[in-house]
Amino acid sequence: MKNRWIKLHILMMILFLSVVGCTNQEKPLETVDGEKDSQKVIQVFASFYPYYDFAKEIGGDYVKITTIVPAGTEPHSFDPSPKTIADLERADIFIYNGLDMEPWVEKVLVLLKGKDIKVIDASKSVELLTLGEEHHGEDYDHEDDDHDHDHEEDHKHGLYDPHIWVDPVNAIQISEAIKEAFVDMDPDHQPIYEENYSRFKEELEKLNDQFIEELKDATNRKIIVSHSAFGYLAKRYNIEEIAVAGISPNAEPSPKRLAELTKLAKEHDIKYIFFEALANVKTAEVLANEAGLQVLTLYNIEGLTEEQKNNGDGYISIMYQNLETLKKALVD
Repeated sequence: MKNRWIKLHILMMILFLSVVGCTNQEKPLETVDGEKDSQKVIQVFASFYPYYDFAKEIGGDYVKITTIVPAGTEPHSFDPSPKTIADLERADIFIYNGLDMEPWVEKVLVLLKGKDIKVIDASKSVELLTLGEEHHGEDYDHEDDDHDHDHEEDHKHGLYDPHIWVDPVNAIQISEAIKEAFVDMDPDHQPIYEENYSRFKEELEKLNDQFIEELKDATNRKIIVSHSAFGYLAKRYNIEEIAVAGISPNAEPSPKRLAELTKLAKEHDIKYIFFEALANVKTAEVLANEAGLQVLTLYNIEGLTEEQKNNGDGYISIMYQNLETLKKALVD
């Protein structure tokens, strides 16, 4: 009888310690400064990568971010599944680019209308470039009839160039809009959002200063790119973008246009052509071979490559890579 009582007592002690151990594992969310916080995390959905990165930098531990366009997928041609759209209805905040960059957004906005979801159109925060304003310089006759197909593709994107995020100054302005949305939704953590935004802004300002300083002595300010994705970057730093294809990465130029670009490259002693990771580069490869151009990669950061993900790269580190690439091509 005594042995049975001892065994029962030991069993009860084991059960008690197990319960205590399980309870101690259920810790509430910790803030940046280590204080306990039982408030829910803001559910953020970003249409594609750059807005994920901006939101992560500002929101830190207080946001959970879902990217709608998968890594390695071209946003221009992506179409979300019904499940993805249904998941989006769980969002507290939805960030998208606008300017027809995401063809599916209009129907999504109709479905979200009337729901308690804050929507951020990033294009509302920046000064826009009209199509044609940011590329095709005086040496490039963009009114030629052989360019009609590219113009048709561009018109599908509306009046403005949608690649707004590639300019670091635009990134600051968009990030400020994101920060304001976080503060509005979660005022208790305003100091943290403000601090994160200030730090990120300083990094972007430094990036902008580096572009200005290191490209100021460029001996050639023309770049040929696989498609017109760098207009905002080019205008910011006084570079002329000459695109093989138009705004759409899938647009294919005519043979006459390729011949024209080959002549232009030789006349202006352009030695490089820039390929962009997610674009269709077949026609750009033809041009590289025709004109004897060396190939460099310029990232428009619509999404990360597997290598970039594995390296822990983000918007700022990739933009510094772009700066080094431009220096190689433009600065003797």
